[in-house]
Amino acid sequence: MKEQLKKDIQTLTQLISVDGSEAEVGRYIKQRLEAVCDKVEVSGMGTVTGFLKGSRPGKRAIVTAHMDEIGFIVKNITEDGFILFEKVGDFSNKVIPARKVWIQTEKGRVPGVIGLRAAHIMTPEEAGKVESTKQAYIDVGAFSKEEAQSYGIRLGDKIVLQSDFLEMSNPDLVCTKSLDNRTGCAILLQLLETIDKDALEGEIVAVFSVLEETTIAGMVSPATQIDPDYAIVLDTVPCGDVPDVNTARELPVYMDRGPVLILAQGDPDFRRYSCMHPALRRGLYDAADTLGMTLQELVISENLYITEESIMHTAGSGIPAATLAIPRRYSHTPVELLNINDAVKTAQLLKRFIEMQGGLDITFF
Repeated sequence: MKEQLKKDIQTLTQLISVDGSEAEVGRYIKQRLEAVCDKVEVSGMGTVTGFLKGSRPGKRAIVTAHMDEIGFIVKNITEDGFILFEKVGDFSNKVIPARKVWIQTEKGRVPGVIGLRAAHIMTPEEAGKVESTKQAYIDVGAFSKEEAQSYGIRLGDKIVLQSDFLEMSNPDLVCTKSLDNRTGCAILLQLLETIDKDALEGEIVAVFSVLEETTIAGMVSPATQIDPDYAIVLDTVPCGDVPDVNTARELPVYMDRGPVLILAQGDPDFRRYSCMHPALRRGLYDAADTLGMTLQELVISENLYITEESIMHTAGSGIPAATLAIPRRYSHTPVELLNINDAVKTAQLLKRFIEMQGGLDITFF
């Protein structure tokens, strides 16, 4: 399982899937689903859904993982061939300058670099200032607008920071972009490809969604139309076990300590809040007990952390939902860091939970 997960994560993270342009990942996942699912659907917005029915009747479960990633979008092309751009999703300005990028065009990927004023002529004030996308530009090696356009670059094309898949000295640790949430996608693929269909009670509806990093809108339609008994949201969560975080007060999540149950989450600016359904929390612990597995728990409702779980409570008559998260460091950067053993344990827990869903009581009280 470990090597297959690592291979899938490597493949998925090297694809480009910025919000609104998720087709590259979507096509790959659709091909994988067609080999194992009873039915595969692609929505008008690009969400890919696979339906897998067990041989015995039982509950219908949505398991979802978002395919999209944060990135940038081409805003304009200057007359001398430089690319101006804006953010798509929650990127820190600190990671923008002096980076290699890929621009995703209809002709294919175009390499570029985000320029930076020469250090030799920077003032001390400039050297200490963090530039935003309003000051930044991309150099694609073109010397005119027409030359840049000849490469296939158009307004609205999506951009990602280049990031190779890197194994650390400890090969269980891997570093790259978009571990959020290609890790969840890889785990969901693993579930569908390894679950014993003959022993499965009920149905798995695997939703590989779009637009999570910007609006979570890609989950609205599936949550409304599928009408499941419950939903499990797979996503990643930042670790607090680094020097610049007060772990106990801010983020008590650790790498290599297993899956994280997100007990409460929120977006205070938009007054959004969600909490894990108590029956699903009990069920996840029951599944973990059979595996001898310890779990981490996190309350993060006063900070900005929100998943597709928040959609479930308002869909239909209300869908019992839980977010099962994989810990990783350095959120929303091209150097996200994951311990593959945490992904393995999350995959094991999810599979056991689904195998036990026949005995799951989802009543609230």
